[in-house]
Amino acid sequence: MSPRDVGSGIVLDSVGVTFGGDNPVIALEDVSLEIPAGEFLAIVGPSGCGKSTLLRVVSGLLEPTVGTVSVHGKTAEQARRDVEFGFVFQDPVLFPWLRALGNVLLPDKILGERNPTHGPQTEELARRPLRDVGLAGFEEHYPAQLSGGMQSRVALARVLVYEASTLLMDEPFGALDEFTRDRLNLQLLDVWARARATVLFVTHSIQEAIFLADRVAVLSPRPGRIVHMVTVPFTRPRPLELRYEPAFGSLASRLRSLLEADGES
Repeated sequence: MSPRDVGSGIVLDSVGVTFGGDNPVIALEDVSLEIPAGEFLAIVGPSGCGKSTLLRVVSGLLEPTVGTVSVHGKTAEQARRDVEFGFVFQDPVLFPWLRALGNVLLPDKILGERNPTHGPQTEELARRPLRDVGLAGFEEHYPAQLSGGMQSRVALARVLVYEASTLLMDEPFGALDEFTRDRLNLQLLDVWARARATVLFVTHSIQEAIFLADRVAVLSPRPGRIVHMVTVPFTRPRPLELRYEPAFGSLASRLRSLLEADGES
């Protein structure tokens, strides 16, 4: 995959989300955020603070109660219609009756002519992202024949196949063991370095956020507000050994302190 011209990035202006009913819940409040095209932004915060809601707003799946969202110069809804987004969740959401290659090809079968990047995918075009995530030779395996980490890689390959300009990732590696998670972190950074998609990555792991991201947004307890924005100072590429450096540990301690302070406020 080659870097794309993805415009001006993502802009949220005073976004708020309230879920109605007899007891309205304010999920997000006064969220203003600018994410340059090609940036890797990690989002951390306590459970229930609106991290997933924020992804849904950016994707156009949820309209904000107040405020506006712009995605590469378009409304979020228009960007969604133009297939600007790729989603990766904690559950790989693979179809058990389809082989790995079939699961990767599925978006093209669904999108058809809506895919603005290229025409109908050939099997070779689908095999390329599988190779990118280290699954060459496993194209004909069913999900039940793959480990949890391999299933997560199939899910990642599936969003890479149509070269979305924006990847929205909601704890995609949260259920994996530490060693598998480390390998997928490295593979994700390798793919991102070549594709230069804009990435919004939700995680509960402070170490994962620092290792992957250019910046880390810290959300407050509900209603979710961006209370801190921390720039990650480490150059790329980043080896796993970086996590054992004193500067990495110091930044992790700082982020943890920020989260704990906001949780007590």
